[in-house]
Amino acid sequence: MAGELVLITGATGMIGFRTLVFLLEAGYKVRAAVRNQAGFDKISQLKPVAPYVSQLTSVIVPDITVDGAYDEAVKGVEYVVHVASPLASNAPPGIDYDSYMIQPAIRGTVGILESAAKTTGVKKVVITGSILSLVDAKTLGSGNYINEETRTTTASGPFSSHIEAYAVSKATAFNKTKEWVAEKKPSFSVNHVFPVFVLGRDDTVTTAEQIVKGTNNMLMGPLFGSTRPPIPGGSVHLDDVARLHVLALDPKVEDGQDFLAASQPLESFEWSDAARIIKKHFPKAAADGIFQLDHVEKVVTLQTKVDSTKAEKLFGFKFKNFEEQVQSVVGHYLELKGNN
Repeated sequence: MAGELVLITGATGMIGFRTLVFLLEAGYKVRAAVRNQAGFDKISQLKPVAPYVSQLTSVIVPDITVDGAYDEAVKGVEYVVHVASPLASNAPPGIDYDSYMIQPAIRGTVGILESAAKTTGVKKVVITGSILSLVDAKTLGSGNYINEETRTTTASGPFSSHIEAYAVSKATAFNKTKEWVAEKKPSFSVNHVFPVFVLGRDDTVTTAEQIVKGTNNMLMGPLFGSTRPPIPGGSVHLDDVARLHVLALDPKVEDGQDFLAASQPLESFEWSDAARIIKKHFPKAAADGIFQLDHVEKVVTLQTKVDSTKAEKLFGFKFKNFEEQVQSVVGHYLELKGNN
């Protein structure tokens, strides 16, 4: 597998960039599909990529919703890792959710499959979904058992929040992908990775102020005093999500496999444990009052029971736990602030 060419989308984002790094470390050549050259220039200059620049190239895909958007990008590649999708956290106020979030998620995903089917040589496509591709937010926080076969999503509006629209975008893109594969029967296989809330050092974050970017805000927001309503538990280390994407490319992995990515499968989880973990691993920061730990201790967690043991058993690794996730993100923040 080493030396083969992988096309990756979404490499300028949190999950995409970490997956890019893991692909390069595994010896793949990587072609990053980016909206503009500036995005590629930024990620290609980040420290984790430095040892592998000879393995990395780019292709500009300015609009993923256009028919044939990826036709040129897929030529000559053996594998595709499709991470790109609109994020709920980036949705501006008053936006039309269908045109901003839902249709781009569908068109970007189905479009890259259509492009891959037009060329020859593509062996496998791995797509980044979300646990919300499978279940709605109510189920996620209900304490009910969830695995890769669970389905409780809805596929229509109206939407009371950007999170609801995001969930529909992920669920609909997943469903449309399954329909496309069943109808077209492509020569390549298609697998999915479904993370819960992703936490971990995000090397696209280069200033302390950016630490609340993306899903790391689930952890860092309350540490800075943000108020949270009761939220579902369940998190996964960014490294494990990236690792799963790379492992899912293995030719030995059967076609059509879906993998949930969640740490501490089926174990209890409390967001408020972050306060205890920070006191344990960063006692000076805790004592200096950098974080509002008393605020964090009041965060209410809705119990979530996610069974991600399928991935652990197949690939032979254990997901990093919440303690390691907190250490990763908080350590990065303190590093950026110069307090480590």
